[in-house]
Amino acid sequence: MLDFSNPQIWWFLTRASAMVGWVLLTLTAVWGILLKTRILRGADNPEWLKITHRYISGLAMAMVALHIVTLVLDDYIDFGWADVLIPFSTSFEPLAVALGVVAFWLLVSIQLTAVLAKWLPEVLWKVVHLSSYGVLVLVALHSALVGTDVGTPWYTAVSLILITTATLAAVVRFIIAGREKPAPRVNPAPARAAVLGEGVPSAVTGFRARVVDRTNLGAGIAEVTLTPVDTSLELEWEAGAHLTLHLGNGLERQYSLAGDPAEQTTLLIGVKNTGGPGGGSSWIHENLHVGDEILCDFPRNHFPLKPAHRYQFIATGIGITPIRSMLHSVPAGREWTLLYVARSTDEMLFGEEMVRLYGERVTLWATSERGSRPVLASVVDPSAEVYACGSGQVLDELERIVPAKRLHVERFEPKARASGRAGESFNLVASATGVSVVVHAEETIIGALARSGVTVPASCNRGVCGTCEVRVLEGTPEHLDSVMSDEDKDAVGIMYPCVSRSLSPSLTIDA
Repeated sequence: MLDFSNPQIWWFLTRASAMVGWVLLTLTAVWGILLKTRILRGADNPEWLKITHRYISGLAMAMVALHIVTLVLDDYIDFGWADVLIPFSTSFEPLAVALGVVAFWLLVSIQLTAVLAKWLPEVLWKVVHLSSYGVLVLVALHSALVGTDVGTPWYTAVSLILITTATLAAVVRFIIAGREKPAPRVNPAPARAAVLGEGVPSAVTGFRARVVDRTNLGAGIAEVTLTPVDTSLELEWEAGAHLTLHLGNGLERQYSLAGDPAEQTTLLIGVKNTGGPGGGSSWIHENLHVGDEILCDFPRNHFPLKPAHRYQFIATGIGITPIRSMLHSVPAGREWTLLYVARSTDEMLFGEEMVRLYGERVTLWATSERGSRPVLASVVDPSAEVYACGSGQVLDELERIVPAKRLHVERFEPKARASGRAGESFNLVASATGVSVVVHAEETIIGALARSGVTVPASCNRGVCGTCEVRVLEGTPEHLDSVMSDEDKDAVGIMYPCVSRSLSPSLTIDA
């Protein structure tokens, strides 16, 4: 029990919270380095490891906050709030205290940008996050210059252990980064404006990628491997992510990344030629060859692999692409099975590879040989998290028989969803720009905003890719997209305005 009648209690808490906070900050940095270098890749899936990283970071921030509060409450030294929050405001060891204050505000900025990362420029988030290395240096200096325990054997030993651990982790990080070889360079084909994305709007931000390999697998399927032209570019993506390609014919198309997320700059996609003149897949099959360059958006992920003890993967046709990357990411200790359905084995992209690598865990179901699709109700594992991608009919059936909390789907085609308020207009407020506009019955939210001079980044305009995601600030949206479940969208307060509308007379979004 803490004895709050003891006049030294706050000083004890100050010392304890400072030391625990330093340990947790070091552990946070080391854990982040292990995540970045993917040393822990085989231990668990990235989502769970990231959750652990955020949890440790939050605990460290709580200890730092406790340290500051108890410093003010303790009367051993007369600290005021300005002394502990504004650098050089105190006359007591001004430099040492200032180092701690600066470290605190850097920690606050790191925490805030981590929470807001989804809505911040990636460059800003990375720069702020890299300041965590500086925080460790500042904390080490602060701890060495001030405190009643400085110079004691135990404090010196703990300090050396923490500093050595952080230093070794940073060295490992930079050594591994230096050993990462860029993808093989090839001599680009003669520049062709169509391939290089002539006519792509200047508002598009992303990176140029070069085709380093292409294999035509038959049945109208091509396996295409791209890598950033800028070999210094760091891409971060995980299983389930997709890549938007800006094609030379003016179209934008999304393709799931099928490669190993450990190889961040190797972007493997599978493209099935659906036929039809002027289509995206036809253009890729006819125009995109080894050596060509194409503009891409940074990977996005609305189909992440979440922590679970048991998985069941179900794919049809080209829907195997995101599932393949998930199989690379499932920890060795997890149980899982794969059901892969297609008309024939010739149309099963990566089918032979799956059987060779994973054996009896994989079931290949060719409907031309078996006569029909499997009865899903009889094959679905009632104890597993189900991840499915592919045919709309299969996904619709799974949504009927699998509880929503266990089912995770990605659609390549939008689900047919009719508005319950067809023919009705509503008022839309774009808070970031201050624009207020009436969205008429025959137009989309994106169209109404464009009419008022507000541009919302969009790609598919069918409610599938998730590029147009915006935050809902007030009102009730009518979700008509197929990106993720309505419950998940409402839980995080987002909508996709390329197809969705409003159930309330007025809707306010962050645009």
